Amino acid sequence: MDVVDACFQEPFTTLEGYFSQAEQIFRQNFGNKLFLYAPSMVNYETSYCKNSALAFPALSVTGAKCYLGCEHCGGKLLESMLHADSPERLYSVMKKLVNKGAKGFLISGGCNSKGYVPLEPFIPVVARIKREAPIEVVVHCGLAPNNVVEALAEADVDGVLVDVVGSDLTLREVCHLERGVEVFSELLKNLSDHHLPFVPHIVVGMHYGKLLGEKAALEIISAYNPSAVVIVALMPLEGTGMMDVTPPSPQDIARIMLATRLILPNTPIVLGCARPRGLHRTTTDALAIRCGVNGITYPSETLFTICKRQNITLIFSQRCCGLIWKDISRDTGEVGVRL
Repeated sequence: MDVVDACFQEPFTTLEGYFSQAEQIFRQNFGNKLFLYAPSMVNYETSYCKNSALAFPALSVTGAKCYLGCEHCGGKLLESMLHADSPERLYSVMKKLVNKGAKGFLISGGCNSKGYVPLEPFIPVVARIKREAPIEVVVHCGLAPNNVVEALAEADVDGVLVDVVGSDLTLREVCHLERGVEVFSELLKNLSDHHLPFVPHIVVGMHYGKLLGEKAALEIISAYNPSAVVIVALMPLEGTGMMDVTPPSPQDIARIMLATRLILPNTPIVLGCARPRGLHRTTTDALAIRCGVNGITYPSETLFTICKRQNITLIFSQRCCGLIWKDISRDTGEVGVRL
């Protein structure tokens, strides 16, 4: 049994040796620096730090609309974003926020019938804003066709975020797409060929809370050279087809984080923003440290105590966690606040 199979199949209580290996990889390859992210999409405050509503907001170019209406999201995640559903509106909103102090943006939106965010008319606006101000822009693209990938490269975006699904059944039943998972290999290759920094996301438990396709998604991702990998998990959202689904356990999420660290020892890994809160989040955060992740988004209060006890250097940032590949190589003062 190889290491990835072991992470997915062996009893959780027998994975101690792999956790030790992951922690060793983290310290050998990255030191003891952990990035804590809190971009502006969610109001975040602990006794250690808090974020601003203006620092790094998320904008949806489709408003709350999404053709696919995926069972796990149903467009609900778009509702909390600022809506800018025309190029003129996008420029106006971005310009106003830059003037108020915004340092960057997440550009997102719902997908069209082909499974990608219709970014074509908005990319020139992104390029213009980046010429006018020293900001960073990361983009959710979905299954972007070649013309969109080329335009993103020409606009010099700072990161492309894409959820990688490893099951045809999940694509069909959850995402309502009649396509095979090979499309993700094609997309990642295209992004790589265009020298775009890309940050694949794995949504643990996307198939109604069960693990299905996560291992295949990781294998697809590891065949390329991602700038970073973000692990998130199903959040049962009110008003969606999965509102009553039990989310994956912290232990199941840890299996994917652990396998990712072991198969990609030199790649930055982040436990991302979309995941259950409360005790579930606290437990997952603690396991993430054992899996050797480089960053955690919207961490629980308990995590600060754990990290201080282990002499882990904490750096708080209000940027999107998809920029961790930049943050790791930067001077601390440019990235965030050392806690």
